[in-house]
Amino acid sequence: MPGVLAPAPREEGWTRVLVATVAFLLFARAPGARALLPVEDTFLLLFPVLTACFVAGWAAGGPGSLAFAWVLMTAALFALPSPGGAGAYYDVARAWGLLVAGGFGIACVIVTRGSFLRRAFASLGLAVTGGAVFAGAAALSPSALTRVFAAEFAARNAASAATFDRVAPRIAAGIPAAAEWAAAKSVAIGEASAAVAAPLVPALLVLEALAACALAWAWYHRLARTRLGPPLAALRQFTFGHAVVWPLLAGALLVAVPTVRGGGAALLGTNLVVLFGALFALRGAGVAAWFVPLRRAAAQLAATLAALALAPITIPAALGLGVADNWLDWRGLARSPAPAAPSTD
Repeated sequence: MPGVLAPAPREEGWTRVLVATVAFLLFARAPGARALLPVEDTFLLLFPVLTACFVAGWAAGGPGSLAFAWVLMTAALFALPSPGGAGAYYDVARAWGLLVAGGFGIACVIVTRGSFLRRAFASLGLAVTGGAVFAGAAALSPSALTRVFAAEFAARNAASAATFDRVAPRIAAGIPAAAEWAAAKSVAIGEASAAVAAPLVPALLVLEALAACALAWAWYHRLARTRLGPPLAALRQFTFGHAVVWPLLAGALLVAVPTVRGGGAALLGTNLVVLFGALFALRGAGVAAWFVPLRRAAAQLAATLAALALAPITIPAALGLGVADNWLDWRGLARSPAPAAPSTD
């Protein structure tokens, strides 16, 4: 079959992908993140995209049995009934998972050259377009989507508060005042997170989908031998084209200029800043990892946890570093050989 990539050995290394997968599946259920990330059941994103990878691998000459097995597993997963009271959220989450998976599968079949990020951007563009068409056909407005997740965030906060009320007295029986303070603080943080996250649902949905695509790509190339493209590069090599800065600048313009913003313009600009700002912050983290390499997985994990703990400092710093790298390309300069000294003969 022309254009089919030859079978390749499975990618090696399980530690990082396992840690990343556990974090992806569990972090969205952490107390603070539950009221921040739109899809807390992130397996609704990961499993469909992984299935799309196996279907694309079958189209590229891989075994059909694996594709069929994953289609059956994902269909069974999506056939499960929604938990009581979460029907609208589950419908949106499952629909988004299917849109992302469909877009990624199409991108993997059509885009046979280039990096993973090129396929991911193409797939998310298809998913957003498909979602907009579907919402238009169903007469669903962006505000209706925001209301669905605002109600879901409120339900999660109520559940977290109820759980805390049951557990805290047993943990801090000797200091009830501290338990009451912690419970009130937890509820306040959850409500503040929900208030911030509800308008940013579109950008956060895309970022979650991008993470799901990266994990599915890594898992597929460890489980199958029909390669769809190059392996994921290490964080220290993460980069992308110069044109990606323009949506970030456009979003900042919509947010910052009073004569431009108005109506939904400021909301659109904020989502653009969050989405593309996260990508540039990740690029900045790659620049930092390039100049301060940590070889051991334990050191990398410790550095990641420290960066998360100092997020109010590290995220803006990484964002600035990533935006500056768009023009300065520090890693490229570091790789360039030094000019030869002029001869004195």
